[in-house]
Formats: sequence, C-alpha cells, structure tokens
Amino acid sequence: MSNHYCLGRIDFGVGSSAFWCLDTPGTLIVFLHGFTGAAEATWHNASAHIRRDALFSSADVLFLGYDSVRSRARPISRSVLAFFRKLLAEPAEFSNRYIYYGRKREPLLYDRVVVVAHSLGGAIMRQVALDLAEANDAYVDHIQLLLFAPAHKGSNALQNAVGVMEGHGVLAALRVGLLYKVPILEDLRPNSGFISDVQADTLARLTRGRLRCLVAAKVTFGQYENTVEPDDFVQDPPFYTADGRNHTDVCKTDARYRRVLDDIEECLR
Repeated sequence: MSNHYCLGRIDFGVGSSAFWCLDTPGTLIVFLHGFTGAAEATWHNASAHIRRDALFSSADVLFLGYDSVRSRARPISRSVLAFFRKLLAEPAEFSNRYIYYGRKREPLLYDRVVVVAHSLGGAIMRQVALDLAEANDAYVDHIQLLLFAPAHKGSNALQNAVGVMEGHGVLAALRVGLLYKVPILEDLRPNSGFISDVQADTLARLTRGRLRCLVAAKVTFGQYENTVEPDDFVQDPPFYTADGRNHTDVCKTDARYRRVLDDIEECLR
C-alpha cells in the first residue's frame, strides 16, 4: 500500500515529479541527479521503496530533473535555488497545485529538508546551499545533504575526455565542437571557476559559523569511482566507500544495495 499520492509531474526542469504524502508532512526529501542523468531513473527503484516504507509516510518526496548537458552549472544552480525558495516559502500552496484529489493542505513548514544528490547534482547543491546561507534563509539549519559520488571536487574523467582532442586542425575543431554542445564539461574541470569558487566560498562562509546546509551529513563514493575526484570537501566528515560500486551505480537501489535508502532513513530517525 502506498503512503503517498500517485506520481505527479511538477513544473520544474525536465521530467520532475513528486510524491506527496497522505498525511501532513514533516520532512521534504529532494533527489537531484547528475550529468546526463534523469529525475527518477538515476535512483533506480528508490521511489518504489519509499512509497511502501512506513518510515517515509510523513515525507514529501521530489525527483528534480534538469538539462545537465546543454546548460551551465551556474544557471542550473540559479534555477534550483529559485525552485527551493518558491517551494519552501509556501509548501502547502505549492503542493496543493498538484494534489488533484483528496484533502487540500493547510499552511505548513517542513521540520527538515533532506537533499540526496549525485555527481553534478552534488556540486549544484553546494552552490544552492551557499546562496541560501548568504541570504540567511530560514531553512539553512534544516537542510541535510546526502551526496553520492559528488562532483564538488571536479571530474578528471570528463576533462580527459576533452583533453584527447587537444591539438590543431581537426582535433582542435572537434574539441571546440564538443564544448559548444556540452558546455557543462568546462564547469566540471577540477580547477574550473565554478568548482574553485564553490569550495573557496564554502570555506569562507563556514569561518563565520557552522551551518548544517554547508556540511554534508554523509558523502559516499564507490570503490571503483571512475568519473569524479573522490576526496573530502572542506568540513565534511570523511567520505564512506561503497564496496563493489562505481560512479554510476553507487546511487542505485537494488535488492542487495540500500545505501541511499539507509542514509535517508538515518536522517529521519
């Protein structure tokens, strides 16, 4: 039996969807995919488990999708930030637009917001958290980050994919063409302006006082990480290693692997 209303599309990005809990929610859980990912498919069977698990019965669950190929990191971050501000300012009003049957909600505030982000989504959420912190948003100490293979230190694999095209003539033209079609690759370089600024600005903001949204609750990399730089970020706890997993499947729930769900459940207890 489901604890939530049926899947409903929401007005954000590409293929974004929501499961609104049947009761008054205390928690908001937001999933944010990575480079070339998809709103719900990135997380495999997570949504099916969430709808059946009683522990999630008082949580609204959103899967956000965005164009992770043709856009750039900062415009994506601004879009996600605007969405968060709109939703968190009036949660009941926002969700009531998508509850097509049953009781409409009275005004409410979430007790906590758990953001589960993969790869590029982790770097994007770092920037969103910074912007919320700088604005002294009411939710800055209620947001918890669970990051899976986050790209907040950049990606050498993507840099190398472009690097093989360095040179003159045809190779140089191919490289320029690739960056034109996939500009996000430039932002994912380990020392890109976006990656460097996110790290430096996070450290600078934390020197003025610790905020929950700027320090991840848990960071997980797969044992066979082959896409992003697996390293600790500023004041995060040491990252966890998932045995037998790589960049793509470290965030996917299956019969033998429940790391994503277990980490969320730990936040909810």
